[in-house]
Amino acid sequence: SHDQYNTTIYGLDDRYRGIRNGRRVVLVNPEDARKLDVADGAYVDLVSEWRDGVERRAPGFRVVHYPTARGCAAAYYPETNV
Repeated sequence: SHDQYNTTIYGLDDRYRGIRNGRRVVLVNPEDARKLDVADGAYVDLVSEWRDGVERRAPGFRVVHYPTARGCAAAYYPETNV
C-alpha cells in the first residue's frame, strides 16, 4: 500500500487489494477459510504457537478472503507485532 512507509502509517486503505478504512485485517485463501469455517468479514484473534510456551495474541482482525497461497495468511505490520 502507498499509505505506509516502513512502519509509519499514513492511511487506512490498501488500493491494491481493495481494502478500505482499516488495517486490522488478515488475508486468508478462500478455500482455507471454508475448510476452517471462517466467513469473509468474520473477526478472529491471531495467536502464535512457539516453543517458549508464551501465547502471543493479536485480537480483533477482520478476515478478508483473498487468493493467498494455500496454507498461508497475510496481515499488515506493525498491527501484528505482539
